[in-house]
Amino acid sequence: MTRFEALLEAYLATGLSPEDEQEFTALLAVPEHQKVFAEHQDVVRLFRAAVRPQVPSPSFTEEVLARLPERTPGAWERLWEFVWTPRLARWNVASALALGMILIAIAVVGRGLPGSLPAAPEPRPVVTLFRFSLQAPGAERVSLAGDFNGWRTDEIFLADVTGRGQFSVTLPLTPGRYAYMFVVDGTTWMTDPRADAYLDDGFGNRNAVVTIDAGGSSHDQS
Repeated sequence: MTRFEALLEAYLATGLSPEDEQEFTALLAVPEHQKVFAEHQDVVRLFRAAVRPQVPSPSFTEEVLARLPERTPGAWERLWEFVWTPRLARWNVASALALGMILIAIAVVGRGLPGSLPAAPEPRPVVTLFRFSLQAPGAERVSLAGDFNGWRTDEIFLADVTGRGQFSVTLPLTPGRYAYMFVVDGTTWMTDPRADAYLDDGFGNRNAVVTIDAGGSSHDQS
């Protein structure tokens, strides 16, 4: 792995120190490095958009309430409505005492009820940076297709930073099991020879398989 590749992976994963950021900026002056950095930025934006939650419509609350079945009020609700509903009535001392006893009972019972617990925050998905690489001397272009991008061959491209046929790309992946293959020069499908596992694709070939654990670890091939 070149110094630029190491700084790029650190930049995507955790950020850079001021010294590393200065070195990284200097390396970005190389046109080939600029191309690789732009491709990695496009991939990161692609996966962030894939996990973006959908925003409910403005009328979502009203639609949910309209679908709820009518609920029969309980005894306490009926009592509370009876006590606080405005009405014309003649009160005497006995009625006032009875009302006072009812209010005291309600207050005592209310203090004994447990308060509502705050909703637990939804856990943020764990993202693991995984590096795919292929030794393909003489190849002009290598792309990556798999479960993570709908098996498109024109979306994720590997970069040959050294110019010696060592193509690689780093992707942010959420926990799961992904099948993938390399596509050389747009026509030749190649199975990763260094994959940890393989899966028949039903057409006489084998897909490489990578598994990302829930804890963020993976079987890195680099």
